[in-house]
Amino acid sequence: MPLAEFRYIDKALSTLDKERDQLEVISKLLQMEFTEIMNLHTMEYLNITTRVKGRDSLKEKILRQGYYKKYNDPIRLIYQLSDLIGVRIECRFEQDERAIYKVLKKHFNVRNDDGYYYNEMNPNVKLSLDGRQPQKQKNGFKIFRIDGIVTDTNNELPFELQIKSLVNSFWGEIEHKIIYKNYNFLLVDDLLIEMMHSIKNNLALLDKQLLTIYRNVEQRQTDEEYQRRNLEEVMAKMCNDVFAKQLKEQLGMNVNIKKACQTIMKYTFSPNGMLEIQNISDSLIKALERISQISNEQVEFNVPIIFSREPHYTNKFAQIVGPYFRDVMNKEFHWNLFFKILFEIEPQDSVDDFEKFLGFLEQAYQTSSSITRLKKILYSQLEEHADEVMETLMETVAHIIVSIDDVECIYENNITKVASVIADTLRDITAQMTTYDQWLTQKEALIEDFKQYLLEELS
Repeated sequence: MPLAEFRYIDKALSTLDKERDQLEVISKLLQMEFTEIMNLHTMEYLNITTRVKGRDSLKEKILRQGYYKKYNDPIRLIYQLSDLIGVRIECRFEQDERAIYKVLKKHFNVRNDDGYYYNEMNPNVKLSLDGRQPQKQKNGFKIFRIDGIVTDTNNELPFELQIKSLVNSFWGEIEHKIIYKNYNFLLVDDLLIEMMHSIKNNLALLDKQLLTIYRNVEQRQTDEEYQRRNLEEVMAKMCNDVFAKQLKEQLGMNVNIKKACQTIMKYTFSPNGMLEIQNISDSLIKALERISQISNEQVEFNVPIIFSREPHYTNKFAQIVGPYFRDVMNKEFHWNLFFKILFEIEPQDSVDDFEKFLGFLEQAYQTSSSITRLKKILYSQLEEHADEVMETLMETVAHIIVSIDDVECIYENNITKVASVIADTLRDITAQMTTYDQWLTQKEALIEDFKQYLLEELS
């Protein structure tokens, strides 16, 4: 007669075999559900796969984890396994993992009494989203791993959702076969552990290199945009060198103005800036002439900026951030420095430049292919009321900029972050609010979430 633990295992395996067909059906339904969620939020991904735990894997886990002692009933054990069903969302790059996780947090927006989150469109699928992600594993590496529950008739079945980039999927196979299954043995093998860490670090570097290549290829898809971007980067470097030298001479210290120059050059070469691109060569010559002039001039830093007249604020966004910028530019050094450089680069009257910059900034926060696509959907659903939605979002962005009170908010890297948050919020609005009444009903809660999301990204 076999040992009691092996009889326990046999009963657990028998239960798994008996329920396998139904579990396979549920796993495919989960695959369809998460595919629909990704498509609903226009989130890019490579593949979504599911699997039901295999016999060998279950047997191995029972022995390794000592489930014989933890669960008296092997049948009950089957329905307690967090990874009874596995769901994997595969994406290109590591940064896409977090983007997908944020989409899931936005989608699963109702919390039940057990601490699980679901969406009203399908309350049968729930995720545990309160914990910190990515999770740190025993081997020290991190993974986006989320516990879930799917309701099948009257039963609740656990499943495990993982989000993995290409390099992390590859690493997962290595980690599972070499480290996970032999973890106790490898604890004493320092050399092998060090080599595995080295492999993981190299894969992370490879991910960053692939992302750089991917972005570069995307930029080259339109020659004009690629040329514009290159020109912005070249001129930002020259702008930085010229003003940094003068700052050092006048103030006796080095000041990091790289981000300020990048944002100013992005504005300068925008349709409203002084160097709108019609001919790349002419624009470059014009920009070089202006930088050369500045290098031969004496720019006075750390002095108040005076306007020749009161600015005209044409919308709510400008009415909120305009007076704030005017006040802070003559109080705080980095704000003063930003606008000083901007007004030196632009040859027009400072107040005109200031008004144009406010218009540029508002549009920059809304500029991305995703936002353009989602705004079309929004206007088709809410028609003339869509203007109100966009104005409310931009008013909220303006108030957040004022509340954070940091010049970093208007730098290019954070402009991109705000655009990403706006895109995510528009996905929610277009997916959940197809009428103006729905917008009015859900507006307050949605804007509060939008504020928190912005603060999380910008703080």
